[in-house]
Amino acid sequence: MLADIVWTHEFSWKQLMVLGDYFQLCGIEANALIYDEGDTGDSMGILIKGCAKICKGNNILTTLRPGRTFGEMSLLDHQCRSAKVIALEDCTFLSINRTYFEKLSNDHPALALKMVLKIAQLLSQALRQTSGQLCEFLEN
Repeated sequence: MLADIVWTHEFSWKQLMVLGDYFQLCGIEANALIYDEGDTGDSMGILIKGCAKICKGNNILTTLRPGRTFGEMSLLDHQCRSAKVIALEDCTFLSINRTYFEKLSNDHPALALKMVLKIAQLLSQALRQTSGQLCEFLEN
């Protein structure tokens, strides 16, 4: 499943097979809460099938489609969830928690670093997009 995700195309097949040992396959029904804003976060997910939304308060920030990650900030910074994630349809996602991420880091440090750099790139892109939207909003 990892091989079908756009951001993993930079990983070799062997690396994906190793990563797969550290992720758990999860399923959740439509309208169910995946992560709640303010909760202690210790995992991130990668949406494989279905559609979900990220909300802050009553505002929808974005809609997630297969291949998108969520929860990565809490995995990396050990802070509470900054938003909630709600399944809009029945969803399948891969999840890695802090325990397995730390095990990955110990077992395969170069691969864990590559994953962190990819997550940082995704977060950077999201921040640039949000900054652009904020500037447009402030100009109006």
